Amino acid sequence: MPGICVFDVNETLLDLAALDEQFERMFGDITARKEWFQQLLQLALISTITGPYSDFGKLGMVALDMVGKSRGTGVSEEQKQEVREGIQHLPPHPEVPQALKRMKESGLRLAALTNST
Repeated sequence: MPGICVFDVNETLLDLAALDEQFERMFGDITARKEWFQQLLQLALISTITGPYSDFGKLGMVALDMVGKSRGTGVSEEQKQEVREGIQHLPPHPEVPQALKRMKESGLRLAALTNST
């Protein structure tokens, strides 16, 4: 029986660093992207544990507002849309395509789990 390897998608396979420019424009600091993603993961975990389900994208926008508030700045609807669009076009980390190919060729069954739409 072949082994199975299950991956999370965001930041495991896809590179969130592609959003750094957007976060630097919004907050003047690329570390805001890491702060945002940590806040997003926390919100998603809380939502999963306490229910009901909340869309990952909606939680992402709530997390963006929270980062803006903690940094003393607002986030416009245009900025939110820019982040939404950026998330939909994240590139894989550079090593991902070849690594996935090698795992598949070795007989592993591959799957991705995510709560992101």
